[in-house]
Amino acid sequence: MSADDNLTAVITAIKQSKKYKDTSEDTIRDLAQTALKQHKKPKAAIKAVRKRLHSIMAPYLGDPDYQTMAVSLEEAFQRGDSDEIKQLCLDILNDHLSNRERVPIMEAFYEQIWEITGKPQRVMDIACALNPLAFLWMGLPISTQFFAYDIHEPRISFINHYFELQGLAPLAKVQDVALEPITEQADVALFLKEMPRFARNYPGQERPLLESIQAEWLVLSYPTVSTHGGRNLTNRYREFMQKLVEGHDWPITELLFEGELVCCVHKGKI
Repeated sequence: MSADDNLTAVITAIKQSKKYKDTSEDTIRDLAQTALKQHKKPKAAIKAVRKRLHSIMAPYLGDPDYQTMAVSLEEAFQRGDSDEIKQLCLDILNDHLSNRERVPIMEAFYEQIWEITGKPQRVMDIACALNPLAFLWMGLPISTQFFAYDIHEPRISFINHYFELQGLAPLAKVQDVALEPITEQADVALFLKEMPRFARNYPGQERPLLESIQAEWLVLSYPTVSTHGGRNLTNRYREFMQKLVEGHDWPITELLFEGELVCCVHKGKI
């Protein structure tokens, strides 16, 4: 088989797999190209790509049944039942571990962030997972431009469906920010609990990513306790954050919540 044939074989195998078929093809192609440089045979490359995707996609964090939840949301919006809408959004957020952990502090979480950054008119949610479903707890008007980025296709489709039901513009995109720089501008860019995984999967790209984001404020958060074993991670991530901004005049304002360290980084006017 030619190199092109091998690449096509790997991409096709991953796109036909049950677990990763809905992943951005750009991401799969990039991982396949890297894997084929390390493995001569497609079978070994496919295994390597699946291993990388397991780390990047983190399927163990959970996902709802998007089709079922989309129908439930449609019906709740048709009834105009605001309590039911909020409960459904909570149910969806509870299906993803990182969002679930934030639910008890969600309202205070955004209120305290906006006290530092000011209420944004344009928000980015990078590697968003299901976090845009927290919109009703953010205290923002429906005139807000809410950009969201993720590499899971059904997730982005579902988020845009929710945005339209909520009266927001459907500005969620399937985009791998490690491969394609974000071109939109925002007042605040959220990158919640994702930098540790990003740094692990794309070593050396952490600072370039933050430098490329066109936002006045970067809001990064980190878990304060490890998933396994309960080890306190607060100081570790404080030090990690300081290294990330070293050499830049980017002041950091810290917020500490139960389970989550938030760093509000002021890049300045764009």
